[in-house]
Amino acid sequence: MGKMNRARKSIILAAVFIAAFVLIGLFADETVINISSRIVIMALYAVSFNLMFGYTGMTSIGHALYFGFGGYSFMIFMTKLNMGILPAAVCSCLLVIPVAMFLGTAALKNSMLTFSFLTMGLCTTVQLVIYKTTSIGGTVGITHYFLPAWLADFRTLYFFIFAIVVICIFAIYLICISPYAQMLQGIRENDQRLLFLGVNVTKMRVSAFVLAALFANIAGILYAFRNAGVYTTSLDGTISMQAIMMAIVGGSSSFFGPILGSVIITILQNFLSLKTQYFEFVIGIVILLTAYFMQGGIMGPEGIIQKGLAAYRRRNAVKKEAEKA
Repeated sequence: MGKMNRARKSIILAAVFIAAFVLIGLFADETVINISSRIVIMALYAVSFNLMFGYTGMTSIGHALYFGFGGYSFMIFMTKLNMGILPAAVCSCLLVIPVAMFLGTAALKNSMLTFSFLTMGLCTTVQLVIYKTTSIGGTVGITHYFLPAWLADFRTLYFFIFAIVVICIFAIYLICISPYAQMLQGIRENDQRLLFLGVNVTKMRVSAFVLAALFANIAGILYAFRNAGVYTTSLDGTISMQAIMMAIVGGSSSFFGPILGSVIITILQNFLSLKTQYFEFVIGIVILLTAYFMQGGIMGPEGIIQKGLAAYRRRNAVKKEAEKA
C-alpha cells in the first residue's frame, strides 16, 4: 500500500511539473521560455547530482566538471573534428564514462571529506587549463551556431531540450526505485554493514559517481544547445554549488526535491541579479533559513509540503469522525 501511495504521488508530481513547463512552452514569451529552458537543464543537472548526494551520501563540490565537460567535448567534436550533432553528442557521452570512472576511483580512495575537496580541485584545475588553452577557446569559450533549421524557432528548441530532460529524469527515476538505489542508500546509512555483507562499497560508489557524471554531461550538452556555444563559466565553482543548493532547498530525500530546488534557485538568481549585485547573499540567506526551519528541504519530511499534507489528512480525519458521530 505504501509503495502504491508513493507511486501515485510521484505520478501526480511528475504530471504537475510536466504540465507547468508545457504550458510555459506553449504560451509564454521568449524571455520566459529562455529562463525556463535553463530551469529544465539545471533540473537534470541537480537530479544527477542528487544521485550521489541524496542517495549515496557523497558530496561532490566539483560536479560542474562534468557539466562543463559535456559542453566542451560536444563543441570540440563538432568544431575540430567536423562531426554532426548526433555523433558529437554520442561521443561526448561515451567519453565521459571512462573519464568519470578514472577520476571517481582516484577520488574515492580517500575519505568522504577528502573526496569532496578533490572533486573541487579537479574541477578548478580543468577550468584553469581550458582558460589558458586558446586552441579550444581560452577565455572566450567556443561559439558555434550549429542548430538545424527545424530547431531555429525558440519554442521548438525549448520543447526539444524539455523532451530530452524528461527522458533523462525518467531514466534516473527508474534507477532510484530499483534495488540498486536501495544498495546505495544502505551505503549512505551504514557502509561498514554492507562491507561486512560482502558488498564492494567502493565500486558501488564509483558506479553512482559515473552515472551522475553521465547525466550531468547530457545537461552540459543541452546547455551548449541553448547557448549555441560553451564557455569557461560552465566549469565555475558556482555551478557546482548550485547543484548543492538546489538539492538542499528542494530536499535531497525526495526525488523531485532537486527539481523544485532548480525552479526556486534559478528564478531567484534571474530576478535578484536584476535588482542587486548582492543576489548571492540573499540566496545564501534563503538556503540558511530553509536548512534551519525545514531540515531536509521543502519537500523533505519536515518541509512545508509534507506538513501541509499531514494537516490536510488530519482535517479530513476529524471531518469523518464528526460525520460518524
